[in-house]
Amino acid sequence: MKVKAELDYIQAFKNRFSGKVYYYYRRAGKRIPIKAKYGSAAFLNEVSEIEKGFEGKEGNDRGTLGHLIAAYKQSPDYQSLKKATCVSYERAFEVLKPFNEAKLKDFKRSSIIEMRDRVLLPKYQTWMANYAISVLSIIFRYGHDHGLLENNPLQERVRKLRVKNKQPANRPWTVDERLAVLENSPPHIRLPIALAMCAGLRKADVFSITTSAISNGHIAVKTSKRGVPIKLPIHPILAGALAERPTVDSVQIAVRSNGKPWTPDGFDTAWHKLKTKLELDGKIERGLTLHGLRHTLGTLLKEAGANDGEIADVLGQSTVSMARHYSKEAGISEKLQGVVMGLELVTKRSNSQSS
Repeated sequence: MKVKAELDYIQAFKNRFSGKVYYYYRRAGKRIPIKAKYGSAAFLNEVSEIEKGFEGKEGNDRGTLGHLIAAYKQSPDYQSLKKATCVSYERAFEVLKPFNEAKLKDFKRSSIIEMRDRVLLPKYQTWMANYAISVLSIIFRYGHDHGLLENNPLQERVRKLRVKNKQPANRPWTVDERLAVLENSPPHIRLPIALAMCAGLRKADVFSITTSAISNGHIAVKTSKRGVPIKLPIHPILAGALAERPTVDSVQIAVRSNGKPWTPDGFDTAWHKLKTKLELDGKIERGLTLHGLRHTLGTLLKEAGANDGEIADVLGQSTVSMARHYSKEAGISEKLQGVVMGLELVTKRSNSQSS
């Protein structure tokens, strides 16, 4: 039976048969038994020694949002998530970072909604404002379940913001936008873009795929989100980008100019800088995302006559092809390989157009 303990992170449980009370130090989802008598000098010293093991790991005071996020990231709940999900959560954690020092007891449902509408929405737009609150609700539920949060202000679901006539998220890129980005990208940015453009890879796969995935003119990968193996011929655009890759020891295909592997956040920073310049120069419209190239490939395949099942095979979508048997060598049909290789992803500019 759980009983109340006055000290931070101390939980007390009473054995209903013997009546004996046991004390535990609980932090980051861990329960550490305390042997000394409650309230004694030895008890306090034991707690102090245990706490030293957590010093410097959180980077935030106890009882703050930053501490709760750090505790969640150390928990089995977080560590059991798929890599792609963790990458998405990290984006939300970065958005919430300015609030890391805020005390958990000060978070009220009304103040959280106001934070979303007045702070997050103007800066990050609708999707991320909604997503940050969704991730926050997961963090709060974890904190409440593990005794790190007394009350959960997001126990009831928050209705998402809706914006009428908004531009679709991750919209397909136009042919002119694809050409403009490829022409103006340095090789270390062009290669991740070519992986997304020609193979329809999700962001997590773009930055985790290794050189072992390339063999005999094909690129093979098991998708991180669905675990579906795909194998595609290497489109000429991707072949050109691969040829400009630095000769380095890194096993990751996507590397920076110094030869070290890209991180998703590092690429986002470089991509945002390039994209902003191209927008100001009038070469692309707003709204281009790396994931939008996945939508682009699906659209082009549809226009080329591929059916839904064939598109699912190319993009590694399990919904249409759940009944099919997959193996590491699973690939697409010869007909569809020809369709992929023949896709006109960009149109060369004529001399009159480029002058």
